[in-house]
Amino acid sequence: MDRRRFLALAGAAGLGAATGHVTPAQAASHPSYDGGVPAEMHTKLAELAPYGVTALAFTPSGGWVIVTQDGRYFARGIPDACFTEIGKLSGAGRKINCVAFPPEGGDRWVITTDRGVTARGLPTACKQRIDAFYTAGQQVVDVAFPPAGGDRWVVTASAGYYAKGVDDECYQMMRNLTQGGRRITRVAFPRAGGWTVVAQDEFFARGIPDACFDRMNTLAGGGWQVHNAAFSPSGGWALASRGKAPALPADKVRQVENAVGGATIWQRMSAHKTPGVAVAVVTGNKIAWSTGYGWLEAGGAAAAHPETAFQAASISKAVTAVGVLRLLQTREIALGADIRPHLGWDLPRRSCVTSTAAPTIDRLLTHRAGVIGRGSTSPADACAGFAAGGGGFPGYGPDATVPTLLQVMNGAGNTPKIELTTAPGAEYHYSGAGFVLLQRMVEQQSGTTLAAYMQKEVFAPLGMTTSSYALTPAFELASGHTSTGAVIPGERNRYPESAAAGLYTNVLDLCRLISYLNRAYTASADLAGPLTRASARTLLTQGPQPGMGRGLFLAGTGTDGFSYSHDGSNYGFKSLFTGYPKLGAGFAILANGSSASLVTEIAAAVKKVYGWA
Repeated sequence: MDRRRFLALAGAAGLGAATGHVTPAQAASHPSYDGGVPAEMHTKLAELAPYGVTALAFTPSGGWVIVTQDGRYFARGIPDACFTEIGKLSGAGRKINCVAFPPEGGDRWVITTDRGVTARGLPTACKQRIDAFYTAGQQVVDVAFPPAGGDRWVVTASAGYYAKGVDDECYQMMRNLTQGGRRITRVAFPRAGGWTVVAQDEFFARGIPDACFDRMNTLAGGGWQVHNAAFSPSGGWALASRGKAPALPADKVRQVENAVGGATIWQRMSAHKTPGVAVAVVTGNKIAWSTGYGWLEAGGAAAAHPETAFQAASISKAVTAVGVLRLLQTREIALGADIRPHLGWDLPRRSCVTSTAAPTIDRLLTHRAGVIGRGSTSPADACAGFAAGGGGFPGYGPDATVPTLLQVMNGAGNTPKIELTTAPGAEYHYSGAGFVLLQRMVEQQSGTTLAAYMQKEVFAPLGMTTSSYALTPAFELASGHTSTGAVIPGERNRYPESAAAGLYTNVLDLCRLISYLNRAYTASADLAGPLTRASARTLLTQGPQPGMGRGLFLAGTGTDGFSYSHDGSNYGFKSLFTGYPKLGAGFAILANGSSASLVTEIAAAVKKVYGWA
């Protein structure tokens, strides 16, 4: 008998005496499944699974090990030192949580237990992270290594996880699964690529064998938790459970994901040819959860995360309105004041508009100032009968020269000049051009750019660290996509009309804004932040236009479901955010595709799950 076989058999037999023998009749019936593994492992897994498998792993050279919660173990082809250590730890009554082997092979391994770790040949950062979890009083329940090797690993603890160098979507799913109140319990990587992430009663997988995924679903369908998942270097796999899935509160994240347009969010993203989406939800005026789905760019390797900045499109107007009210508040400018004296520029008017008609700041914020905008200026002397729509900006592609704001106002860009086209106050015309005038006012009165002003006066006070009106901010940015799912030229258009269409932000920052506006609106006194209580209530109170506050659309006024919202549509991007002040709730959705329907479907799912419809 060779030494390896002797050690394996001695370990399997010796543990009975060390821990107290449990006969098969006394053992719980815990299920296991495998495919493509050595016959001996198949047999031993069936023998040991009833005792509750805590560690199940393959070495890069095809060895394997099984450890149970009562201290039994069996191994074949693992490093001698690792096998010996398993025996010592089990003999000392330590519960072994995990055994794992880096893909480089050789005498490299890690054993984590209920009271510490033994390891050899791990990446330094990985071992440091494991030690840090134990120092913090947490057990490490799993360590996993992607097949590429090097400084790539995942460490999962009893109340947290840390990953380095893993597939970005794998990390995305680790984060997403924990948003619903679950803990990551296992991560595993097949040699040929792919991964699976298990979080108590839930799991997600990419690129694993179909038979393995089917059996994971079999376990879940029977109410079992997938405690162990392991992949052999030859393409085999093994699964084991040691108990039923825990009874946990309903996972609203998964409920939303599975209720989008009558399907899952991934299915609807595919149908709408939208590569990436980010979603965040506010409850109790705090961010309850935030998730990302898909990719920053079609065909890319970077996943869309809640921290990813998207173009927010016309949500820019709603956020600009906060800055405008901040300016009026600090400079003591009246909301009903004529904007023209604050522009440092002569606003043209058509002959049918009288010189005494005042385009007030309030009217501009509510699209009733007579500044109609793109798509409605032909014939040039018309004052009525304008085409519906318009009011937006196409942006500037990668080969275009971006004009200054003043050039945009004078018609030297790719849109007509800004002018008074109809009598201020007489008609509602959604107008991006009106917000360009508000941008000009902010810049003239503050002596700085809108981007700098908003950063100082709004974003910094609210902790909105990934929001900017700069043409090309230095954040991780999503790329826009056409209705066919192709990346738009230059990845993103540029918008010097920043106040109307140029905001970059992420769902976390939008939800920080929602939380602040909700609290400022319902507070009995001023809160720390850019707006006084009076200004916040002005922002969210109907003004000259029915159904509008200032820069925001209102619904359910006078009810507990009262809400404010704004959507957005830039070339290659769609967006929506909504707040419910009296409920202390809200949500934000950002997408890097051209389908507004997808954003609407996700919003409907959120509202349905939370009862906000």
